Amino acid sequence: MRDINILVFGDSITYGAWDKEKGGWVNRLRLALENDDSNSYYTIFNLGISGDVTESIKNRFDNECKIRFNKNDNTIIIFSIGINDTQNVKDEDRVSLETFRNNIITLINSAKKYTDNILFIGLTKVDESKVTPLPWDKEKGYLNTKIINFDKELKNICLENNVDYLYIYELLEIEELFDGLHPNNVGHQKICDKVKTKISKYY
Repeated sequence: MRDINILVFGDSITYGAWDKEKGGWVNRLRLALENDDSNSYYTIFNLGISGDVTESIKNRFDNECKIRFNKNDNTIIIFSIGINDTQNVKDEDRVSLETFRNNIITLINSAKKYTDNILFIGLTKVDESKVTPLPWDKEKGYLNTKIINFDKELKNICLENNVDYLYIYELLEIEELFDGLHPNNVGHQKICDKVKTKISKYY
């Protein structure tokens, strides 16, 4: 039996916010893999923290990996990050595109110390009518034009560094966003299905 460790870094979408049925796409992925493959033992770590940006993930990445890495296991590292970097705060960038780029490159270099099986999941769209501004914080908001720019940058960085990238901007319908930002049950399942197919080449 093969031991496969999957570490998933991200934010509240990774954590599984607003999937009230199965706890988010990462948990759905674990259930799907466990049910589909009896020849492997999967350990999936959901390392999504609500509100995280690339900077905060960069700062905790090595510590999270060191305590979970086993050189005898097949390790897969998935990043689903960046949507919070695109946030506007008082009409200013929360994170500049240059800082975002530098953080992604740092994460790629750090991840390559542990495995070559690295996947970055692209950014999802938002319903601007619900999140510009955010109802729970009127000084913050999201714009799809900015999300698209960051997503293009993410794709380019992955290509430059020979790392896999999964485009999902057009995957979800607006009605599949629970609050205009986070996917609902259907949206989380769609992401799960895409990720499961994408990572199958790693094991």
